[in-house]
Amino acid sequence: MNMNERFEDLIAQAQTGRSTETVSEAKLLDFNEYLAMRGFGISRMEVYRAKGGTLAPNHGYEVAPQPFPGDDEHWMHHFDPARSATYVRRQVQYAKEDGALFDYKVWAERP
Repeated sequence: MNMNERFEDLIAQAQTGRSTETVSEAKLLDFNEYLAMRGFGISRMEVYRAKGGTLAPNHGYEVAPQPFPGDDEHWMHHFDPARSATYVRRQVQYAKEDGALFDYKVWAERP
């Protein structure tokens, strides 16, 4: 299976409400870009397995359905795939800077 077929399969899974299989941080970043090119945004990103990091229980590394305190533009990420992709990259970078490495489950949707 080539990467595009793999990502198309993940998109189908990510829209079911049951989430996708877990993906690594590196695969997530590639999938995130593919989603944005296809007009999708990540509506929810859940940490599946945490290693390291200082935030417990690691909710600060996710994309949550509801905004984190101080995230006044949270809902705008749900309406713009490019903005969603940028937000996901920031969340992953935040986790990396905090010393955390994860596998993720993602939900995706088209605005």
